[in-house]
Amino acid sequence: MRFLVIGAALLLALLAHDAVAQKKRNNTGYGRSKNLPTYDDRVLRYGFQLGLHQSRFNIRHSDFFANNGDSTTAVRPKWSPGFMLGLITSFRLGNELWNLRFVPNVSFYERSIEYQYRNNPENLHNETFENTMVEFPVLLKYKSVRRGNHRMYMVGGLSANFKVAGKKERLNDLQLQSTNQNIEVCYGIGWDLYFEFFKFAPELRFSHGIPNLLIKNGNAVSNSLDRLTTHRVALILNFE
Repeated sequence: MRFLVIGAALLLALLAHDAVAQKKRNNTGYGRSKNLPTYDDRVLRYGFQLGLHQSRFNIRHSDFFANNGDSTTAVRPKWSPGFMLGLITSFRLGNELWNLRFVPNVSFYERSIEYQYRNNPENLHNETFENTMVEFPVLLKYKSVRRGNHRMYMVGGLSANFKVAGKKERLNDLQLQSTNQNIEVCYGIGWDLYFEFFKFAPELRFSHGIPNLLIKNGNAVSNSLDRLTTHRVALILNFE
């Protein structure tokens, strides 16, 4: 997750610099009025988003693995980086504090699981999934009261995800298979920043898969697992 930490640190430094600059303008009498004062009165708004994420599988070992049914001694999911591109459609619900957001996106993943064996512990076998997913998150956004050109918010909802491209999965003794659809619970926090011509919102979002993605085909690598779900941490930059 190193690149997410670096990205967050650079983003915070940029926002801190902007806050100091804005304070200086306010002290000299420039920029006292709110940017985009009627922005939140709109019922429908559009935008786009860019994101970096780290993702991995969550696994549950099978009874076969627990009872030492084969030569596998360890199964370890690994974190891998990726990125996403998406569009934003935001509907105002009642007052300005609530919004319903539809944010379809294309996400690129590379998740892997590392296998270690009893007869050769130095020889590690990696099962890698390189997937392109089309995702359809529907999120409810709750915002704090606007103060100047800033406000905090929380989001939460569900996302339906579909694989459109990926590394071909073969039916053999060294290949782990997963389903092509997924449903995730999504939640996060963000910061709305109102500039002169647009609104910028950095957001930290977490996603957890609900269904079991594992296809049990009886081969050597699937016998060690009973459940396979997804987990993701994303730093998303929203422009509206």
